[in-house]
Amino acid sequence: MDGAVVLKYVDPGTGFVITGIGVWLVAFFLGFLGVFSLFFKRIFRFLKKNYKIFIVLLIILGLSLIGVVIMNQKRSNFNQRIIILGFDALSPEILEPMMEEGKLPNFLRLKREGSYKHILSTNPAQSPVAWSGFSTGKNPGKNGVFDFIVRDPKTYGLNLCFSQMEGGRPKKAIRAEAFWEYATRARVPSVIISCPVTFPPEKLYGRMLSGMGVPDILGTEGTFTFYTSEVINQDKNIGGKVFSIRRSPLMVMHLIGPRVANMAGKAENVKVPFKVSLQGKDSVLIEYQKNKLELKTGQWSDWQEVDFKLNLFKKAKGIFKFYLVEIEPEFKLYISPINFDPRDPLFPISYPKSYSKELADALGLYYTQGMPLDTWSVNEKRMQVLAFLEQVKEVLREERARLDFELKRLQRGILFSYFESPDIIQHMFWRYIDQGHPLYEKDAPLGFKETIEKSYKDMDDVLGAVLGKTGKDDTVIVLSDHGFASFRRAVHLNSWLKANGYLELKNPYTGSGQELLLDIDWSKTKAYAIGFGAIYINQLNRERDGIVSSGSETQALKEEIAQKLEKWLDEKYNQPVVHKVYKQEEIFWGDYAKETPDLYVGFNNGYRASWQTALGAVPSDLIEDNLKQWSGDHLIDPHLVPGIILSNKKIAKDSPTLYDLCPTILKMIGYDDEKLKELNFDGEPLF
Repeated sequence: MDGAVVLKYVDPGTGFVITGIGVWLVAFFLGFLGVFSLFFKRIFRFLKKNYKIFIVLLIILGLSLIGVVIMNQKRSNFNQRIIILGFDALSPEILEPMMEEGKLPNFLRLKREGSYKHILSTNPAQSPVAWSGFSTGKNPGKNGVFDFIVRDPKTYGLNLCFSQMEGGRPKKAIRAEAFWEYATRARVPSVIISCPVTFPPEKLYGRMLSGMGVPDILGTEGTFTFYTSEVINQDKNIGGKVFSIRRSPLMVMHLIGPRVANMAGKAENVKVPFKVSLQGKDSVLIEYQKNKLELKTGQWSDWQEVDFKLNLFKKAKGIFKFYLVEIEPEFKLYISPINFDPRDPLFPISYPKSYSKELADALGLYYTQGMPLDTWSVNEKRMQVLAFLEQVKEVLREERARLDFELKRLQRGILFSYFESPDIIQHMFWRYIDQGHPLYEKDAPLGFKETIEKSYKDMDDVLGAVLGKTGKDDTVIVLSDHGFASFRRAVHLNSWLKANGYLELKNPYTGSGQELLLDIDWSKTKAYAIGFGAIYINQLNRERDGIVSSGSETQALKEEIAQKLEKWLDEKYNQPVVHKVYKQEEIFWGDYAKETPDLYVGFNNGYRASWQTALGAVPSDLIEDNLKQWSGDHLIDPHLVPGIILSNKKIAKDSPTLYDLCPTILKMIGYDDEKLKELNFDGEPLF
């Protein structure tokens, strides 16, 4: 236990609690030290009398260790480089017309010189599920990652798939081996930069910087802070902490740190005060912990550092950025989620542990939070769109710098580098290209309408830089985990289950139920939904208050719900809401299949499970227009949103899937067909 910091997750977005250490531990430690010193003195006297024997033993031990190291460092015969670029969410729908128009010369070059194909995503087509399938070559029933949101059937408690704790430490989400683990055994070095679902980092023969799943300093996936002199509606704030403050020449606010539990068990956030002094009409002076900076309206600060005192022995070191939205007529100050300081993170975020510091020393401070782009602050109109685009540009700069840094020094082995921005840009700007979206603006600024294309051009530039630094013996693979589609209508699955008699609320006279499944009457509920399409049967002897028998009764209920959902028409547009409902056994198989949803809904284009459904709420409506800036998505039937794959080598398979990448890599580094068969992958080599 590092610095005696103990953490636990409560629910999605709540974060962790750090258990403080009181004076009693100091007394215990001093007492223990006294006893230990007596024991140490006796050992010292013995060694002093028998020092020659001790020296001989040290020499023998040293030679043995050197021999073990030499044996373990037997070099592989693989002397080439495999460079894999993970461009999240690149869609054939956007990519192919741009290639034909000559807007993506490097993608077009790779297509002509090698291969280009559509690639089938995992089911469901969620980023953590997809990238886990990519890295392991196995379906969610074998690798254990099947949705952003997971539930404990014994308590109905919800959690994020990559935010679980065990013994006070972050718990690995993927429960199957990834290609870099196989490569480690073969003594082929791997450099894995920001691959999703790699927190906590794994030991490997090479280097790893963790990606999606690394929390902010609060233990959440990204909680911003916003101070405003406007009148605010606290019920409407999502994804951040919003505070009202009286505008004055001098204002005192707080940076909010981790929650620390006292001896009585009560948890409160550690806070660091800071002062804001108005400097005329367009700038402020900010002071805290001996730091001073001046900030102008519409300006991002550089990285700022902060220390949160957790207990007598431990501080949590964080980095963050200010953004001054405006001073007049209202005061508005945005503070980014506070990231772990990569030079001294609360938990290791890289392997080796020093690697995150090495990158910071070489390239400067950077976002360590696994999902750094703050979309919710834009959804809630706390951050301006142009400020968000500046953040996107900065994150991309950091990602490119890390790739260039490693590309220059990798002589052989595997290099994977992940780029998040195409996914996020399409989420936030799809409404500007979809005339059928309820928030489509015909006269929107041209820059907004071209933002998605610009993101694809940015990826083309990244690819061009890589191709310029590779040789004929290098293998280059470019892929996305899924494609993209419009998100026009938000579907409330629990409301549908309620309307069709499968779910009941504790109060039958109310029209809606709270998040986290809090208002559900389990004694009368047969099925419930969480996540982005997952439906679970409230099964006897599995769920805490299950009422549906396993076996034939559960199977009949699954069939009934699936048939009804596939016939569901959206009355507003007279369109089918669902493309196909998948039964558990159709898409999940393996040791962890019993943990997966009983049904998974593959939505049609334009439809997606609502944010309320994800957290187990039961709204009064069945479907509603999506009126958030988050206007595009991929959480629909995976057959409707294929991704893309390109390579400078010919791809032999007609219809590749994400599961093919892991066995492809292993075959290239020396695993034969018989060994690949033994490893029980759900894909096959592409080359």
